[in-house]
Amino acid sequence: MNIILEFTISLCLFIYGLQLFSKGLENLFQKKIKTYLIKYTNRTSKGIILGTILTALIGSSSLTTILTISLVNKNIISFHNSLGIIMGANLGTCLTSFLTAFLSHDNSLFIFLNPNTYTPFIILIGLFYYFKNKQTKSNVFIGFSLFILGLKMLQNSLNPLQEYEWFKSLIKTLNNPFLALLSGFFITSLIQSSSATIAILQGLTKSGTITYLNSIPIIMGENIGTCLTSLIATFKTNKNAKKVALSNLFYNIIGTIFFMILFYFTYILKLNFLNQSVNSLKIAFIHTLFNFLSIIIFYPFLKIFEKLINKLFYN
Repeated sequence: MNIILEFTISLCLFIYGLQLFSKGLENLFQKKIKTYLIKYTNRTSKGIILGTILTALIGSSSLTTILTISLVNKNIISFHNSLGIIMGANLGTCLTSFLTAFLSHDNSLFIFLNPNTYTPFIILIGLFYYFKNKQTKSNVFIGFSLFILGLKMLQNSLNPLQEYEWFKSLIKTLNNPFLALLSGFFITSLIQSSSATIAILQGLTKSGTITYLNSIPIIMGENIGTCLTSLIATFKTNKNAKKVALSNLFYNIIGTIFFMILFYFTYILKLNFLNQSVNSLKIAFIHTLFNFLSIIIFYPFLKIFEKLINKLFYN
């Protein structure tokens, strides 16, 4: 019971901190972000780069997608120009997984580079801006501090699980790629944060029970699960805005189907690497590789994909 309570509190703190940090950055650079989105999306390749950088900075692909939906809804940018941003957003969110991997690194050589060391000072800076009535800057610092603190608590809450037999049995069920895929999808749909799902997965790697076999499908599943946020955001928006959310969903579904077929061949062949344990850094690399290769494979067929989405909304 204590594990569930600690896990729930730390997860809420992690998600709230990340959202506060992301929203603070968005508000701080709102005008610049919109200017860049309008100016540098005339070509899909530029949109991908901009979407990647923007999402890496604010730490939330959902926030980038929702902002894009808003701009398309107001006819500030076109549906065509939004496609590159959406693809880039999926890649940009991978930086958070590297950050969480870095924060979980216990090597004393990194102690002076690890933000965990400076969390109390970051909170003090946030409180300073709060009492100066500079809410946006306060949200950035306090949000980042809560994100770090929540992550640390999340990892600590998951450590005792390796001692329980029921947990080991549960992990074994995820050796079925389709169950692992559904787990990633449902967890992310429930908590509405792909970064949190990845952080949970990275926290579980310390138990030594997480392998390539169950981690890869979970990562694929979370990419689809995170699309629910953008679908909700299209309520009472125009047709083009709905196209953005639907293209985000289909992009991730098609990419997952393609890579799931390839992965299933490795599963049938029972390749040795599948049963090797992974660590938090490997999870971050898998997450990044999946999203990077999705862009490479998808890019040549983008015009066909755009036509397909347009046909679905044809009057």
